[in-house]
Amino acid sequence: MSSRFSLEQLEAFVCAAHERSFSGAARKLGKAQSAISTAVINLEIDLGVTLFDRSGRYPTLTEEGRAMLREAEAVVAHCGALQDRANQLGARVETKLALAFDDAIPYAAVSPALRRFEAAFPDVELDMRQPSHEDILQLTVAGDVNLGLMFAQAEYPKQIAFCRLGKLIFTNAVRHDHVLATMPEVSFAALNDHRQIVVTPHGRKLPTGEYLKSPRSWNVRSYTALLDMIRDGLGWASVPKRMIRSELESGELVELKLAAYPFTEWAVGIDLIWSTQQQSGQAAMCLRSELSRNEIGD
Repeated sequence: MSSRFSLEQLEAFVCAAHERSFSGAARKLGKAQSAISTAVINLEIDLGVTLFDRSGRYPTLTEEGRAMLREAEAVVAHCGALQDRANQLGARVETKLALAFDDAIPYAAVSPALRRFEAAFPDVELDMRQPSHEDILQLTVAGDVNLGLMFAQAEYPKQIAFCRLGKLIFTNAVRHDHVLATMPEVSFAALNDHRQIVVTPHGRKLPTGEYLKSPRSWNVRSYTALLDMIRDGLGWASVPKRMIRSELESGELVELKLAAYPFTEWAVGIDLIWSTQQQSGQAAMCLRSELSRNEIGD
């Protein structure tokens, strides 16, 4: 029996549920609000259930809507996988690819994958970006890069797929003569009394990093700049431990012992991300496959 509803209706329903707004869904899908509202209304008619309660200022899911949302999300995801598979079967070879990665991720971790990719596609131009002010996730969502290597997020937009490649160990550090370096245990209150050097845009989005928010902060755009500043004694910072291992061993920098985490190693995942809405050719799929084979860790 053929379905009475369309994928477009399901996408409108799922997006409206996630955005909690028909206008928000319209902006995200690049359509008129009336088109989203009509698609959802027609879906409700086709399914014979009311998906949203529209009595308030914003639409809220009904009990039936919450149940149907899980089913609709699964259908949309399966359709995305079907399209991805079709793209693979009819894939072209790109002439140029763009890969964005955070400057805290060691190049040695991706070097073997790049060598294998270069051997397979020697004529494909590769644009390697380490954005100083652009967000890697947003570049990937917008289709400005084919792949991104970034610190893991708790949640991604629905069009973003990811593969967890490993983790980096973070620590909190200051110069050896900083007042925090003299404390056997450092409380969150003590951290708040001193300047924090933060890498934007993701510096305060790292898992458990929400507890490390000094009201006194300076923002920088790269870990290279951050390291120069903590070596200068300008503040404390959360930084991948591998980047300051030699300074810790020499005593130039000191690792802070947080009272709240006496036995916990702060591990932050590294994800390879790509947009399911961007068609991948043979070269992009090869690069994704090769990067996925490389574990990243300390």
